[in-house]
Amino acid sequence: MLLHPSMDDYELGPLLGRGGMGEVHIARHKNRVVAVKRVRKTLSSDRLLRARLGDERQLLGRIDHANVVSALGGGVDAEGHPYLMMSRAYGAPLDAAIASGPLTRDRIAGISAQLFAGLIAIHEARVIHGDLKSSNVMVDEIDRVTIIDFGLARTVTKDFQDDSLFAGTPAYMAPEVMAGDRPSIGADIFAAGIIVYEMLTGSTPIPRNLPATTVLTLRIDAPIESPSKRAPARGLTKQLDAVLHCALDRDPAARFPTARAFANELAEALAGWTSVAPSIAPIAVALPVDNEPTLVNRDLSADVIAESLSAASARIARRDVKGAVEVLEHGLVRLGQIVPSRVTPLGPAAWRIETVLAALYDSLGKKDHANRLARAAYQHALRTGCPVAEARTGALLGQLVSGRRRVARGSAEIVPTPWPRARNR
Repeated sequence: MLLHPSMDDYELGPLLGRGGMGEVHIARHKNRVVAVKRVRKTLSSDRLLRARLGDERQLLGRIDHANVVSALGGGVDAEGHPYLMMSRAYGAPLDAAIASGPLTRDRIAGISAQLFAGLIAIHEARVIHGDLKSSNVMVDEIDRVTIIDFGLARTVTKDFQDDSLFAGTPAYMAPEVMAGDRPSIGADIFAAGIIVYEMLTGSTPIPRNLPATTVLTLRIDAPIESPSKRAPARGLTKQLDAVLHCALDRDPAARFPTARAFANELAEALAGWTSVAPSIAPIAVALPVDNEPTLVNRDLSADVIAESLSAASARIARRDVKGAVEVLEHGLVRLGQIVPSRVTPLGPAAWRIETVLAALYDSLGKKDHANRLARAAYQHALRTGCPVAEARTGALLGQLVSGRRRVARGSAEIVPTPWPRARNR
């Protein structure tokens, strides 16, 4: 791992996205894949935009959380264009998942728990995101969430270079920000409320394609339609309505004071939403004070892990590797719904599924997926304090990094055996 990565060491790859001021590319160096944000060539001489990219790097450097993109480095490339190197956020934007069809209660609970865990970390670092919206929330194939795009971020106590900059997506902007006030924690909470509203109903309270002046008028004059009225077929409860009305109050002082308070009230309301189809597994999505799940959740986790590994083993025995992958991916989603954590959306025991799934990804040629999940498994194994877990996950990670392939075989836990102890972990 490069401590101070430089663009000289990376090969710039496909374009991931483009905005009015910059563009983001995939970049690769050996087995490492990152994302690189660059000011657009036609704007690379703009001193304000160059300064903003430096501010973004500085702000991201304050935050270290599994649900927030990380800054890895930055500078000026050989062509004179400023850049910011970040961890790669996998998956697709949350708005794409919402557009594909109604999200179940379990998915909303799991995604929102991670969204708020990341937002809590952002605010604890004294940072305001400033452009929170569903398209800036990435969700991967096992519903792991990553908050991205800190191009409009600020500190809580001090502004950066462009305090007069008015930018953002009107449908997610708090009314006071649209009226000229600077972004605040309350504005981020308002934007998070819009995202939750969108997950519950399939749409934002005010359409996203309206001009800012129209949105501002509606924000001031028209009350927010209750989620239960917007989507009557969903059977949304009055408790959910009350939570969203609090988060989306016109008065910042009347909103939830913190993202944690919003998260806990939402978790309770989602748990009481019983008129939908039965959940896949019991959920407990309130953010805990520490990183240890309750005894009940530990038992539920063990059941999910055992069921998932058993079902995957049966599919592998039938040579249905893709089916086994689907079972294990679903198992990780269920774990994330049972024991969401402030640090990572899964409990330490998740390594048992993650190692097998990483090996299966590798056997299917999904190298990036395999490497990413193997790293997550190793981190989870370290938290267990179990030497066997550390040895198994470290060995797999070493095999993947060195390029050796091993196809998972069926056993009681379908863990490839014997695995040698990892070297150079």
